[in-house]
Amino acid sequence: MKDDLGLNYTARHSASEEQFNRALTCYLASETNTMAILDELLANDPDMPMAKIFKGCLMKLAADPRLDKAIQRTFQNVSRQKDLNHREVMHCEALGFWSTNQMDKASNTYDQLIQNYPKDMLALRVAHYLHFYGKGGEAMVKSLAPAISAWEPEDPFYGYLQGMTSFALEELGDYREAERSGYKALNINGADIWAAHAVIHVMQMQGRFQEGIKTIESLQENWGNVNNFVNHLYWHKALLLIGLDEPKEALNIYDQLLVKPLKDDFYLDVCNAASLLWRLVMLNIDVEDRWQQLNEISSTRINDDELAFSTLHYLMAPAALGDEAAIQRCLDNFKTWSTRHETQALVCRNVGLQLAEIICQLQQGDSEAAVAQLCKVQPQISQIGGSHAQRHLFEQIIEFYG
Repeated sequence: MKDDLGLNYTARHSASEEQFNRALTCYLASETNTMAILDELLANDPDMPMAKIFKGCLMKLAADPRLDKAIQRTFQNVSRQKDLNHREVMHCEALGFWSTNQMDKASNTYDQLIQNYPKDMLALRVAHYLHFYGKGGEAMVKSLAPAISAWEPEDPFYGYLQGMTSFALEELGDYREAERSGYKALNINGADIWAAHAVIHVMQMQGRFQEGIKTIESLQENWGNVNNFVNHLYWHKALLLIGLDEPKEALNIYDQLLVKPLKDDFYLDVCNAASLLWRLVMLNIDVEDRWQQLNEISSTRINDDELAFSTLHYLMAPAALGDEAAIQRCLDNFKTWSTRHETQALVCRNVGLQLAEIICQLQQGDSEAAVAQLCKVQPQISQIGGSHAQRHLFEQIIEFYG
């Protein structure tokens, strides 16, 4: 069967394609019910390849190694099916690479898929994520290019494509076009939180702090059904407040909006919390026992080997507290990780292990050696992924401790 974008699906029921795209819409909007809708689809059509592939992608997007076995089972289940069409085979190949943490091969496969099927929004969005934690803005823009030329404004998901374009352009440094695309997306759908996120990035990078806060406040009423990603927008609001020299208000954001979600054990919530606390400490704000509270979660995840970016953030609380046992486990993890051959292992070899050691040195008081080493590896820091705004923490560390 074929959907409104001309994509063919192998499915048992005629309603399956419609329900798949309903789940995809929820995913693009970062809505909390995405997995529930997908599970309902799989209950009705348990052999639908794209539904199983989509579920594997959602599990992988959690960046949680505890899900690895479930993801592998999902991939193996799909790969044994004989009725996949060409697009579904490519999706399966990409998930296979990703499930074994070969992120470069996965992103390359998705980009090839997009060349063949430029209106495949699942491929576009997953590639967007992989490039975000990979080669950054230039790769994100290049990945989206076939879709930009193929999509029509009346096509489903066109607004979401504009929001993704906005963020890719922002990371590339083209702020004017990024903001234009972001507002184009928001004019189509004011609840598009990824587009809102892109516009806020532009404002933050341009020092438009008050405008950024007002933009968040004007849009947040649309985010009632958004998952934990909404907390990242509140993190941005805290950074904007810091930009206005209001660090105590930023601390209020931490207490009121960023602490409670930590119990969900989602990697981005810990990244938000750890990086904000460190910024506040460098502004001479007494964070009292907040590192201890954060460490209750982060110390349980310091052996994660999914994303160097997130594991570095898991290390920050143990390092701040001088939790030697946790610190050593994390450093040992980075050392072992860096000997392997998948994409993030190379990141660990190139810069991740050094950054972990630098974080520990800084918190142990050896700031001179740490800053010297940080300056040395600074050109490689972009390899850990994340945004310019997130990685700006390392520039602030050099300025503060140097």
